[in-house]
Amino acid sequence: MKAADALWQLGGEDAVTIRGVASEAATTTPTVYSYFADREALLTALRTLAFQRFSAHLAKSRDFHDVCVRHLEFGTSHPRDYELLYGRGWMERVTTDAQGSEIARYTSHLVRAGVEESRAAHVAYPVMMMLHGVVMHRLLNKKQSPLGRTIAAACLDACMTLLESARHGE
Repeated sequence: MKAADALWQLGGEDAVTIRGVASEAATTTPTVYSYFADREALLTALRTLAFQRFSAHLAKSRDFHDVCVRHLEFGTSHPRDYELLYGRGWMERVTTDAQGSEIARYTSHLVRAGVEESRAAHVAYPVMMMLHGVVMHRLLNKKQSPLGRTIAAACLDACMTLLESARHGE
């Protein structure tokens, strides 16, 4: 996994091949295949590793606003991980269980922030999508700009507005 992760971090999806991982790990292609059925299985395992890093980053959050800020920070500071988590091809690499745990994480943050559990998932989806949109905007536009900072601030305000609305049952 270390070899595959190193290749992913350097060159993204195109850099990760079974042969390349074997070379990076100083082993043989059959050895890599003994751990992973194919390249997609390897990429799915890499996604799990990236999700663990993402989760660890969010786990340090003090409150719901901080969760949202940390989501944006992670996407910007770990672009390859974010690409693996939510970029092109991510739906092929995410298990149903992982999808459930990802929405459950945001739902639990909302519940801790005072939203009724029955409403929290309904609010979690738009929050996640707004944050994702800002991260993708940042990743697609490498140069930071005042507009990008304005967009991020507006997104954070919107996330907090959704939180407050959900707290009041609106």
